[in-house]
Amino acid sequence: MLSGAIGARGARLIPVLRGSRSLHVSQGKPAAKVAVVLSGCGVFDGTEIHEASAILVHLSRAGAEVKMFAPDVPQMHVVDHSKGQPSQESRNVLVESARLARGNITALSRLNVKEHDAVIFPGGFGAAKNLSSFAVDGESFKVQPDVERVLTGFSKAKKPIGLCCIAPVLAAKVIPGVEVTVGQEEELGGKWPYAGTAKSISALGGKHCAKEVDEVHVDSKCRVVTTPAFMGEAPLHQIFDGIGAMVSGVLKLTGK
Repeated sequence: MLSGAIGARGARLIPVLRGSRSLHVSQGKPAAKVAVVLSGCGVFDGTEIHEASAILVHLSRAGAEVKMFAPDVPQMHVVDHSKGQPSQESRNVLVESARLARGNITALSRLNVKEHDAVIFPGGFGAAKNLSSFAVDGESFKVQPDVERVLTGFSKAKKPIGLCCIAPVLAAKVIPGVEVTVGQEEELGGKWPYAGTAKSISALGGKHCAKEVDEVHVDSKCRVVTTPAFMGEAPLHQIFDGIGAMVSGVLKLTGK
């Protein structure tokens, strides 16, 4: 019966779902308007899905009004997540990000800093592959032009920026002297497999501050809030709590 119902009504069902705009808009008191920038869908070639979901849950709980964006560009490559190996496919970052946004997404080129109180970047390798070339070029990497425009714009406007996991390298590249965290600075027996990223942040002119996955660092001068998330090996609920603290820190800086 279910397959028949889908076959008979599917043409109407999909537009109805895409047309819904209530999921990421809270009702009631005036809310902080927060832009969330995605980089695809999937940890190895796009946005880390758990991080994006946690950010959206915490923003929703806090009553924020959320709008999601992604650059309309090809992915660096596509990874078969069941094998951890690149495939021969080609995909678009905006199209893949729409999976996470339930279709409600806008090209990053249309993000207007004046229309938002804050911006948040989830992590995932997409931040290092699609939002920048850090995964390939290391410390000499370039930031995708619209990503750089957004980060620079929010920074100049003194509006808060939140980043987690690997995404803080974007701020380190664009915002001079920024303080961020990507976790610990030593691997500590494999608990922090990406600890070397801290050295890259220092090489870029930023200051790295060691934190645990359920902690945040708030750079009150640059108005940047960061948390390690999946840079460390930890239970999911601890990562969720760290992201919640990051979201809370960003919203506090908006004053709303």
